[in-house]
Amino acid sequence: MAIKLNRDELFDRVMGCWLGKSIGGTLGAPLEGKKGLFDLTYYDPVPEGAIFNDDLDIQLVWLRALQELGPELTTHDLGRYWLKHVIYPWDEYGYGAFNLRKGLAPPVSGAYNNWFVDCEGSPIRSEIWAMVAPADPELAARYAYMDAIIDHAGGEGVWGEMYLAALESAAFIVHDAHDLIEIGLSLIPEDCRTARAVRDVLAWHREGVEWTRCRELLLEKHGHYNPQDSPQNQGIVTLGWLYGDGDFGDSILKAVNCGEDTDCTGATLGAIMGIVHGAAAIPAKWKDPVSEGIAVGWGIVGLDYPTDLEELTRQTLEQTARVIAAKAPQVRVVDQPTVAEHDIEALRAPDLMREVEAADPMTAIYELGPVALHVAYEGTPTIGYDAPTRVTLALEGCADVAVAGEMTVEAPHGWQVEGGGEFALGRRGATEDFDCAFAADRARVKLQVSNPITVRIALEGQDAVVHRFPLLGERAWLVAGPFAADFDAEHGPERALDPKGEWHGRDGMVRFEQRSFAENQMPLGDSLGGEAGVLYAMTYVFTSVDTNIGVGLDCSDSFRAWVDGEQIGEVIDPPPVRPVRHRFSVDVAEGWHTVLVKMLSDDGELELHCYLMDNRPDMPGTRGHGRMDLINTYLPDGVAEYFLGEDE
Repeated sequence: MAIKLNRDELFDRVMGCWLGKSIGGTLGAPLEGKKGLFDLTYYDPVPEGAIFNDDLDIQLVWLRALQELGPELTTHDLGRYWLKHVIYPWDEYGYGAFNLRKGLAPPVSGAYNNWFVDCEGSPIRSEIWAMVAPADPELAARYAYMDAIIDHAGGEGVWGEMYLAALESAAFIVHDAHDLIEIGLSLIPEDCRTARAVRDVLAWHREGVEWTRCRELLLEKHGHYNPQDSPQNQGIVTLGWLYGDGDFGDSILKAVNCGEDTDCTGATLGAIMGIVHGAAAIPAKWKDPVSEGIAVGWGIVGLDYPTDLEELTRQTLEQTARVIAAKAPQVRVVDQPTVAEHDIEALRAPDLMREVEAADPMTAIYELGPVALHVAYEGTPTIGYDAPTRVTLALEGCADVAVAGEMTVEAPHGWQVEGGGEFALGRRGATEDFDCAFAADRARVKLQVSNPITVRIALEGQDAVVHRFPLLGERAWLVAGPFAADFDAEHGPERALDPKGEWHGRDGMVRFEQRSFAENQMPLGDSLGGEAGVLYAMTYVFTSVDTNIGVGLDCSDSFRAWVDGEQIGEVIDPPPVRPVRHRFSVDVAEGWHTVLVKMLSDDGELELHCYLMDNRPDMPGTRGHGRMDLINTYLPDGVAEYFLGEDE
């Protein structure tokens, strides 16, 4: 399939993408996260220039990565650029960044301990990949996949970004909305929530359902209580596009007036229509208020970026030329009119969809010259004291000749390790698996936040290759209960800290059970035995200096929380769980501190989310922006024995 793209037309469409992104994001920002049907007819308020939006901000980081590393950049490269330039702590951004800082590589960084994998954080970054890979949906989607798995692996956010990148890439040569949607859908599983939401909107539109009724049906069938849920928002983008009938202003207004993640839906649809119609076709009433300036938020640091959209377009097209030359020989940029010898079927890429659908989000792959190391975590990338952790290490040949040697596996002092051995790999693609087990004795080892595992690969006739990957220490908690459901507040936290107190659970005297949890999401229903009741969960955190601790909490039922015996918050009859919904800030001195949560379950089910953060601005590794995760992997010396002693 030979494709020739006219140079001036390509400039206009890339400019239209960036401009439409800015317009839609500015329109939707005031309603971001709000639920309901709204009636905007124009900007409210009318801006004096564009406002910052993380939808565009992070794409400036990806542009810099392309400029410095070129078309062959990898998902590991993108992860490094994230840590260097992005400090937004919200939701999937924060979870992904914490995981990257602990040494987890994509896709594990995006999948582990991340409630937000189905959210909008990655779909809103799709446009850069379409613009550097115009008229090549498969290539754009491959880049989008590398991006999305940093903070959304295993979730709908990956499908949302791949879907959008593919249809946006195709939009440089295909302009019918229905054709573009079908091209995008060919890149994602037909039974994923994103595809089902989009297809239902297509069907309702075809049946003549009025647009506000279409919105109701979409939210009834595919809606989520979290406004940032990606599938419902991709459905809203589709709704605005189809019911707007090609009119730029009407389309983005309908999308934004549907509510939910409005800055994202407006920005995404504005970008799509900017590619389809070009910047010149966007009405002046929408262009003039945002101008061509670029506003970048506080969460992008250490980056020299373009200050206006025209310069951003020029820099984007420089990378387009590099990507096309390296990876898309069928596409040429010419001074003659655009010529695209294609059909819709030729732009679909179902093989890529099946390839990425089969990928394990808990397997990280590291290219190590003549071999690749696959690290497949079993369940979670964590280790606790209660049972061995198993990891499958696979070596894959990356050379055109056979390689042989020996692999050894080493862990921190005091651990028990099983695994490794000799290997002989055939030519490129041959693999050999090694089942490894790691164990840590509570009496001999204090697990750290991130514990390095060293893999040494000695190749015959070559220097050894050494690589390290982490096992994260699981969180240590003490859990007490259950107590009767009418256990009242006068039995306060001070008594909870005293195991000699006259508290009685269903089985007699209170006993604190030491438990470890792999993630911030702590399922506690098993401690209730299926009946209503009260549970206490307590942990200790240590800080080496005076600082401020951030406590992020949410629970499936009512709860109270204390730090060092002082109540910091209470939530009665909470809405559905959204991690870190309730945030508290506490000044603490150097040393150990207790965090206690009392929970009342009325149905025998219970789920607690707790995130502890050091808010110190000079925390190592944060470049002066603080907010490091405080994972409590062990309790102070003597505490476990004190609470679990036989004499209590």
